[in-house]
Amino acid sequence: MNNFNLKRIYNTRNYIETHYNQIISINALEDISSYSYRNLQRVFYSLFQETIGAYQTRLKVENGYKKLLYSNKQVSDIALEIGFADVQSFSKTFKKHFKCSPSAARNQKEFLLNDFHPKELIVSILEPEIVFVPEITAYYSSCKTSYINPEIETLWDSLLENEIAEPISDYFGIITDDILITEKSKCTYEACIVTEAIIRNLPTKKLFGGRYARVFHHGSYETLEDTYQQIFGAWFLSNNFEISHLPVIEQYIKNDSNCKTPADYLTAIYIPLI
Repeated sequence: MNNFNLKRIYNTRNYIETHYNQIISINALEDISSYSYRNLQRVFYSLFQETIGAYQTRLKVENGYKKLLYSNKQVSDIALEIGFADVQSFSKTFKKHFKCSPSAARNQKEFLLNDFHPKELIVSILEPEIVFVPEITAYYSSCKTSYINPEIETLWDSLLENEIAEPISDYFGIITDDILITEKSKCTYEACIVTEAIIRNLPTKKLFGGRYARVFHHGSYETLEDTYQQIFGAWFLSNNFEISHLPVIEQYIKNDSNCKTPADYLTAIYIPLI
């Protein structure tokens, strides 16, 4: 598949992501992708190993799970927000996907977070800065990864091979999925760049446009997990903030393009808030 066709498929997936809780018409998908729906289904599955319907359903229940873990909203309100007609249909689909009810998942919140981010590994409690970040547009490319694999480096190498006429002003990584919730084989990372240049073979997407808790990580990416331990294993459980279902975003302020050693890297981690 050439880059232009791939861009259209990514634009289609991005449309599904941003409208996952709505009824998405076949005509809308055909208009964005320029494929017939039958061919779009075939290409979508070959790239992402999911049908369009299964992908939208997964987005619904996984975003519902995030809301159960990270917000205090009523289960009935969450069901409507993520596109289910009522709490019964949400509960049935959720239980089929996760093998437990929404209320049981919520009751396991502290156990899950403490188990995945054990407190004995936390040396200090961070105090994030609460900031409003305006919406920006970025070019991006994505890959399947569990966030600790070399696929991310390969993705960045491939993205930066593009001939870009103008300087890159910002580098971002989108942590699309929560590994407490999403199967590792389905987790997605997106490498994003912001530039005044026009890159015709890359898709674009909107980033930010809301309130975030910002934490700075100093040093190598290999120790990023330590900072996430402090965010979710200590700060979140010790405060009353509610986290949005939107992705976590990393901004690579000092990276290998402007630093000599990984010890000098500076990464801002943005946790989306309600």
